Amino acid sequence: MRSWLPCAALFALVLLLFVPAMGAGGFWWTDETRHAMGGVFVLDLLRDMPFADPMAYALRYFAQYPALALNWYLPGFYLVEAGFYAIFGVEEAVAHWTVFAFVLLAAGVWFVWVREGWGALTAFMATALFVTVPEWNHWARSVMLEAPAIAMFILVVWTFERYLDRPTVRRALLAGLSIAAALAVKQTVALLLPALLVYALRSPRRSALWRVQAVPAYLIVALAIALVALHALKFGNLGLAATVGDSRVDVGQSAARLSLERWLTYPAALLEIWGWPLMILSAAGALLPARQGEPRLALIYAWLLCWYVVMTLVLGGAGNAPRYSLYALPALALLGARPLFLLRDRARARNAHLGVLALVLVVQGWRTFVMPVPYVDGYREAALAVHERATSAPVLFAGKHDGSFIFHLRRLDEAREAVVLRADKMLVSLAVHKYFGMTSHVGSVDDVRALIRRLGIEYIVIERPDIVGVAEFAMLVELVGNPDFERIADFTVRAGGGAEAPERIEIHRYRDHVAMGDAEIVIPLPHLGREIRFRREGR
Repeated sequence: MRSWLPCAALFALVLLLFVPAMGAGGFWWTDETRHAMGGVFVLDLLRDMPFADPMAYALRYFAQYPALALNWYLPGFYLVEAGFYAIFGVEEAVAHWTVFAFVLLAAGVWFVWVREGWGALTAFMATALFVTVPEWNHWARSVMLEAPAIAMFILVVWTFERYLDRPTVRRALLAGLSIAAALAVKQTVALLLPALLVYALRSPRRSALWRVQAVPAYLIVALAIALVALHALKFGNLGLAATVGDSRVDVGQSAARLSLERWLTYPAALLEIWGWPLMILSAAGALLPARQGEPRLALIYAWLLCWYVVMTLVLGGAGNAPRYSLYALPALALLGARPLFLLRDRARARNAHLGVLALVLVVQGWRTFVMPVPYVDGYREAALAVHERATSAPVLFAGKHDGSFIFHLRRLDEAREAVVLRADKMLVSLAVHKYFGMTSHVGSVDDVRALIRRLGIEYIVIERPDIVGVAEFAMLVELVGNPDFERIADFTVRAGGGAEAPERIEIHRYRDHVAMGDAEIVIPLPHLGREIRFRREGR
């Protein structure tokens, strides 16, 4: 029992740092709502079991509740989240609890893996150091995929190590399934997998790679990579162009791949989120010579080298560098704590290093605890106001935080009869970022009015002021100021922690609304080279 007390203490520490986020409020980052809605979709999918035509089911679901990102992400996280929703209900807090569960997984498995190689004290400090970093907690407190993806990669490291130690079919299956599950959470994990291969090839246990027992793992991983590649080719052409291609370079979002600026992007980001004290401690731990009993150290070096080279080449944008630097933190934390193992026979030096680590831990833990939690609130009330009016017409939403409105409306809409149309799909096709390109579908205020009449829209929900910054939204705002529209409700948007948000949400009603019955609704998706056509009563 005593050997597990440090792990229990780590769980308590993670919980303590999660407490400020429990009552913070609504989603602040637009991707959060996509990940929260992904679990809702999977839960509905499992309940409905549309075996006849699952693709049509997914397209219609997106047409009604257009806050999904299944064209960008695979459903690994959403499957777990759906389980949480099934048990605790569809709520914002439950989506956060799902991420928190992955954080606990990361802390527990990393502690176990490090303890087996360096002892309990080093494992405790190596885990505590990275789970108290403010930037880690900034994203772990959000419904984002970084913490789950890193947790799954840590699980992959542990299962892979177990297979190398004793290559059995059962352990091979466990390793293969964990790699497949990690890829299904976020494809970014694939960028770190070469580190495992390098580690195994440098190990005396390398023969385990070509044993017959490894065949099931190879088959599972090959199938998972094929599915990831197929998904990327079929749905992720925009993402591929932004990563493998040079579209971000062309629009100034990233420096050229071979430029010095780009290769300094991640070191600069690490200094920002890891800090000079920990960088010095990690560098010292990396430069100290290896002692007997450190066969796992090679994985740490391979991990960091692979992370730096591949992330720089593939995900080199400075804006996202702090977030993708999180993938290096567990390895860096181990290097920072490693002298505790190396100095185990020199009590005074070891205690001095432990004191420095404890001081750093307290400082960054306190910084994390008092760090403002970003939130944007007010969309629950707006969704309730629309839901209570029980309109059978589509609702048009114009603004950045459409996903928050859609999440809450779907949560209230147990019969699944509502249809939300996004202005950034109907008035203009905007795919994630404006620099990826836009296609306008209206050229004047009269065009906007004609679209509203054609689709039979009765209620229009608008964020004011517009923080998306497209001219077509301004046309809509001008239109609802005319006498044939009435403003029926206003809701103040509450925000904090540096989250970008409008001041208020306005709900307008089109006085001349005429019910269109089973009118066909067409949602253009030019970035996917397709469109969605559906009828309320049909397919």
